[in-house]
Amino acid sequence: MLLALLAFSLISGIIIAVTMPSPEYVVIKSDGVETARLPLNEDCTYRIGDGNTIEISGGSVRMSFADCPDKICVKTGAISRSGQSIVCAPHRIVVTITGKQSNNSYDVITN
Repeated sequence: MLLALLAFSLISGIIIAVTMPSPEYVVIKSDGVETARLPLNEDCTYRIGDGNTIEISGGSVRMSFADCPDKICVKTGAISRSGQSIVCAPHRIVVTITGKQSNNSYDVITN
């Protein structure tokens, strides 16, 4: 019984890991408007105005410079997994990692 439960847990974990979308894009929004969608696997530097610098390197993204007073967005560090975000509240910037782009807009299909 215990062995069967362990095997079920292992198989479930593998299925979840395989079916989760791989992080593919860094989406940068300023004032709620998407300003850039950059591939996570290509190293680059992106600047928003004079106040914020975003760096993509080695499959992760970080806010490397911000001129806001508390610099929470810089202190967040690098993120690398789909669904993670960096937020700069004073500049109203959100940096999010998303999975592969798809052509459909369905979340769930049911009968």
